[in-house]
Amino acid sequence: MSVGSRSPIPAGCQYISKYDVKVTAVDIYCTRPNCARPLNSFPDLDSGKVIKTITQKFCVTCGMPLMLGGRYLVEKPLARGGFGATYLAIDRYTPAMRKCVVKQLQPVGFTPEQMTIAKQMFEREGEVLEKLGKHPQIPDLLAFFEVESNGDEFFYLVQEFIDGFTLEGLVQQYGAIAELDVIDIMKSVLPILQFVHENGSIHRDIKPSNIMIRKTDQVYFLLDFGAVKQVTVGAATGLASTGIYTPGYGAPEQMRGAKVYPSSDLYAFGVTCLYLLTGKDPEDLIDPQTNQWRWRSFVQVSPQLGEILDHMIASAPKDRFSSAAEVLQALGAGTSISVPPASQSTVITPVPSAPTSIPDMPSPAPVQVQVPVVPEPMPQPAPARVRPPASKPWLLQVPLSTQLFGAFLLGAQGGLLGVVAHAVMLKSIGVIPTVVIVGGLMLTALALRVFAILDNKDVLVFVNILSILVVGALQFFLKWNLPNLGTIALICGTAGFATVALMTIFRLVFQILFSIL
Repeated sequence: MSVGSRSPIPAGCQYISKYDVKVTAVDIYCTRPNCARPLNSFPDLDSGKVIKTITQKFCVTCGMPLMLGGRYLVEKPLARGGFGATYLAIDRYTPAMRKCVVKQLQPVGFTPEQMTIAKQMFEREGEVLEKLGKHPQIPDLLAFFEVESNGDEFFYLVQEFIDGFTLEGLVQQYGAIAELDVIDIMKSVLPILQFVHENGSIHRDIKPSNIMIRKTDQVYFLLDFGAVKQVTVGAATGLASTGIYTPGYGAPEQMRGAKVYPSSDLYAFGVTCLYLLTGKDPEDLIDPQTNQWRWRSFVQVSPQLGEILDHMIASAPKDRFSSAAEVLQALGAGTSISVPPASQSTVITPVPSAPTSIPDMPSPAPVQVQVPVVPEPMPQPAPARVRPPASKPWLLQVPLSTQLFGAFLLGAQGGLLGVVAHAVMLKSIGVIPTVVIVGGLMLTALALRVFAILDNKDVLVFVNILSILVVGALQFFLKWNLPNLGTIALICGTAGFATVALMTIFRLVFQILFSIL
């Protein structure tokens, strides 16, 4: 995205990239679940040649093979789920010891039936990733294999490592994202969803932590296809859902354990956009009394985007967009969307997921063997660049035109008070009381504008016109010895323009300091 002059990558962002890989590795992390001492140190591997030629290394505590698939050395754990874990690793058979992500299925304590279900799901993920990884914004599948150790079976897949930060991490550190940036994010991510859906899959776990921005070029990636649901060609009626979803982002049909559709992903992506715009979790955007969305009370957006988002988060799948392409068309058309009444006040009815034999795992289903030919990826728009969110000083958050208009009226009112103080108050009550009264009035006016009235031109105009009328009435009825109205207007105008100049300088200084810091 070309909007904004600052770099889109905050200097302090170190989410996954904090696990930097050394040229030579001496520490290898054991992936066996519940290993007492998973970190192993090998001084003899402190050589590029040794680490590339040695046959295997084993955990000194539990005997687990450490060179997974003979080539991948795990450095650190990244995340753990219900029945799997994700690790950062290096590929010792690449010249630069390339980083990669290793995902492991952990079948500890599973019954044979549960093991069958788990293997089917893991194999399905591998099949889907091999097919979907052809898209430039989905991590490539690098390897898929099994490891046996002491009678236990472990299953691994290796993916391309994306060095970047998630949208969730960006919002947590910097706050809500501006509307124009969210629109650019939508235009970058929706083509990925369209590709996924056109290739017979539904992601089912769209959320801010599963959308990553690569640091080098700000390209967006869709992550974590562990919950992906592959559908057969022509299955227009959808598929039965399982308990795999993230609370707050899962569509109502997912929460009920009913069939899922491409619009189920669009619902989750719509909620993701609300999180980006407001910086608030989904549960904070729903009225607990009525279970209706109330996101509009936290952020103001253009009518077009508001209608599109309401359409995406409609409760019933039939009331939503049927495809990501339709959302893209609505974003590009710039016309009003006809939103069904149900989606204007979407009601969320949480229903517990249908119980399954394994938590977060689908019921046994035949794995689709015949994989359809993958079409060429859709043309991608230029990668969007996220400008720094709105966690700025108040002086930079207010629109420039509104701020300068308020500064002029503030200065004009100050000039009017100065005229009154010089002509009347100094002679009647003395210098110190005059300074106290005028200073108190100015600070009160400033506080009202900063905290409550700065974005309301009508109130500002009303206050200043009222002040002029009061002074004029006092001069007419009490015969105050004030300058004529022309002189008063000249003084007020000069004070107003001086305040505008001063505010412009302050804003410029703040902008420079904020850009540097």
